[in-house]
Amino acid sequence: MNSVFAWLLTYVIHSTVLLGVAWLVTRRGRLDPAASDLVWKVALLASLVTGTIQSRLELSTPAAVRLPGATLPQTALVNRQVTPTDAASATQETPGFRPGSAVPSLPLVVVLLWGAVALASSLYYVARRLILVGRLADRRPVSGGPLAATLADLQRTSGYRRRVRLTMARTISSPVALGLSEICVPELALSELGAEQQRSMLAHELAHLARRDSLWLAGASLIERVFFFQPLNRLARRELETTAEYLSDEWAMRKTGSAVSLAKCLATVAEWIQASPLGVPVAGLAERRSLLVSRIARLLDGGLPSSPASRRGWAFVAALGVVATIAAAPRVSEGVTAGSQIDTTSTKPRATQDTTVVNALVARLKDEDSGVRKAAAHSLGQLGDLRAVAPLIAVLGDSDAEVRSTAVDALANLEDPRAIGPIAGVLKDPVTDVRHNALNALSHWDQGVPTGQVVALLDDPDADVRREAVNLLEHVNARSAGAAIARLIHDPSADVRSTVVQTLGNLGVQSGAAAITEALNDPNADVREAALGALNDLKAPIAEATLLNLLKDADADVRERAARLAGERSVTAAIPALRRLLDDQRSGVRETATQALGNIADPSARQALQAALQSPDPKVRRAAAEALGQDP
Repeated sequence: MNSVFAWLLTYVIHSTVLLGVAWLVTRRGRLDPAASDLVWKVALLASLVTGTIQSRLELSTPAAVRLPGATLPQTALVNRQVTPTDAASATQETPGFRPGSAVPSLPLVVVLLWGAVALASSLYYVARRLILVGRLADRRPVSGGPLAATLADLQRTSGYRRRVRLTMARTISSPVALGLSEICVPELALSELGAEQQRSMLAHELAHLARRDSLWLAGASLIERVFFFQPLNRLARRELETTAEYLSDEWAMRKTGSAVSLAKCLATVAEWIQASPLGVPVAGLAERRSLLVSRIARLLDGGLPSSPASRRGWAFVAALGVVATIAAAPRVSEGVTAGSQIDTTSTKPRATQDTTVVNALVARLKDEDSGVRKAAAHSLGQLGDLRAVAPLIAVLGDSDAEVRSTAVDALANLEDPRAIGPIAGVLKDPVTDVRHNALNALSHWDQGVPTGQVVALLDDPDADVRREAVNLLEHVNARSAGAAIARLIHDPSADVRSTVVQTLGNLGVQSGAAAITEALNDPNADVREAALGALNDLKAPIAEATLLNLLKDADADVRERAARLAGERSVTAAIPALRRLLDDQRSGVRETATQALGNIADPSARQALQAALQSPDPKVRRAAAEALGQDP
């Protein structure tokens, strides 16, 4: 809630700056409608993102504002019974509420109030849009006749390629552009407008579709309602309505070549407009009567520019304005009271925490409720205060398995070497999850881990524990444990066998090559593939007969790995099998087999590559060409 509150305040500042500058520039600069339209759109949208960009980049802007942070009432923690929830959140501020208090904070009240009003206002807008849809429910398509022919001719001459639906309704008094592909005209347009006026009317609405004015006005209306507290949003929306009409007039005049016919059309339609408008901003010919006089005057006085205004210069200026806002506009950020800051992004020890909080949590490690003890241990791990190491070590003997497991995790977060021995002692815990957590915790240290106790878990009845023990031995580079690890090559779990093979290869234990070789015949494809990779890492020999069998393996990954190995070791006897793999169902196998043939210096391999140039697979053809190009 504090973050949202800070963002809203930043939005108020940035939107006021950007929209205010847009108002000054468009008023004093007397810009043409095209430039004015660009400036207002940039100001309206940029206000939504500049504050977010500042926050993401963590910019320290001039006149930055930091909200006051809430502190934890430590006496409340010491004097009252700690529940699991209390202990878990004792070191951080509860969003939107003052910790230790039932009174909502100001950010919470403001954000909830904003959300309620914004939702209500947006729903009202949606309801008005639905009412508009209801008023137009009886509209009917106009697929033939002079009006449809005029629209088709306008599309052809103007180069507007998107399909446009022309409809007619008796419940509206002014033509409107609906969405991105529909023009709806009143029935009076057929009887009271001449051919030239009808053409001008359709050209004006076609301009609205080309400019996507309906979407812009709907978006501006929603921004106005969601951020109702910024009155300049309403001004921006009305200015976009104005520029949309001016620019559509210009577009229509250029496409029809007649300003007079459009002016007459506007004057005629003005007589039809009912007292009650459609209720929501729409892209229409004459929805705003207050604009009609100025629009007709611009058309008849020749006030339109002879050519469309270039936006490039103003786009550059607008971009500079946005960059300047990001760099210099004040940013409101969520505050944290000095001395109570908790860095939740790091698990490294932090020895500056408040003594009272630490002592209170340590005291709860002896609570009668196991849930309280567990929550207190978790919070001490998150605090990162090294004074919690000794109390947490004592908790490793707790009667509750979940408490012991949580204490192990907390000690791992603290990363204090004093905890290595006690955690290693937990490796004999009767509960599987505790043993597994202890193994994972010991991986936080690279040195000092007693490998003998870890090796003992290679015979654990739980497969996950055995696999985690193998991973830990690899992590601490326990090469001396290679023989013990190799004994698991026939483990019932395929995951364990695969981990064993990879670990033996990564440790570089040559004595494990025999066990890895056995794994080449493993029933699990992942184990066979891992064995090929491990033998390659060890540079250990592989019998040609075995390799040839693996080139025919049922698993594509195994065939691909075997083909790569055959090429790297230049196994001439593998050439026929590699040649057959050029037609393998798997693309990766075909490409690898081609590359392998390129690594074997033998005439028969060259012949196979020449034949591969005719392969329907472009990757095979390219690999073959590259390999042949490297031949002497």
